Amino acid sequence: MNKRIKYPFFSAIVLSSIIYGEFKMLNSYVEKNENKINGSIVSEEGKKEDNEYATYTLKSDEHISESISVTETDENTKEADNIEETQTEEATESVTQAKAPEITNESDKTYEFTQVDISYLDDALFIGDSRTSTLYEYAGWDNTDFYVEYGLTIWDVLDAPIASVPGSNEKISVYDGLSAKKYGKIYIMLGVNELGTGTADTYFEQFKTVISTIRELQPDAVIFIQSIMHVTDEIDHKGTYINNDEINARNDKIKTLADNKNVFYIDNNQLFDDPQTGKLNPDYTADGVHILARYVGDWQNFYLEHGIIK
Repeated sequence: MNKRIKYPFFSAIVLSSIIYGEFKMLNSYVEKNENKINGSIVSEEGKKEDNEYATYTLKSDEHISESISVTETDENTKEADNIEETQTEEATESVTQAKAPEITNESDKTYEFTQVDISYLDDALFIGDSRTSTLYEYAGWDNTDFYVEYGLTIWDVLDAPIASVPGSNEKISVYDGLSAKKYGKIYIMLGVNELGTGTADTYFEQFKTVISTIRELQPDAVIFIQSIMHVTDEIDHKGTYINNDEINARNDKIKTLADNKNVFYIDNNQLFDDPQTGKLNPDYTADGVHILARYVGDWQNFYLEHGIIK
């Protein structure tokens, strides 16, 4: 028998110690590795969480940046649209102004005298007393109508039976004559026979009524109010009711009826007055009141220098 057989119990103890020591070493090794592994896992998870947070933060920042960028883009787009819209409106307005001239209201338009030819009087009517009768008798205007009568006044002109009826010897009132035929121009001169009747104011009011009636009956006609012609210095100094001061007072009244749209004032005294005296030139008259027939041509030209073209 050898020693190992002799001491079996001792051998078992030694062997157990060795095995136990190795087990402890192995267990310590395992725990150490587990801690390393667990630490690594925790670290990786932390990193993962940190990465997720960082990623979320980055995405949030990107979202905010993107929102700001979108807002700025929208504002820029709106501003650009506003600028473009303004420029478009300005361009449209400019084109419109270029293509469409300003519209003028015809009722506000006024006219000035202009030169015309003798045909201008073809559709004209002259209304007056013995002074206008000079034109009727000597002018030779075959296509022009005349409602004239010696002694005619502004008070009775509309009722006077002096309007001719074509193809007949019958005479009708001026009112009826104006109702029966349309004219392009109507000339009226009345006033010398009225100098001894009423005042400048009453004369004016009646004249205004007559013009208003003519406008109603002849809405398309151009109406010419003619001045009362002056008398010569000789007549003026006789001291009667026929004088130039009274004539001037009445002319100043009736000229205000002209609106230079449909009604116009013609001052015949510009043609027939003596520039030195401002009264009828004695060379143009035999009686100090009426114009001589030989000056009808000058009178005609004066009318043709004062035409109105619409």
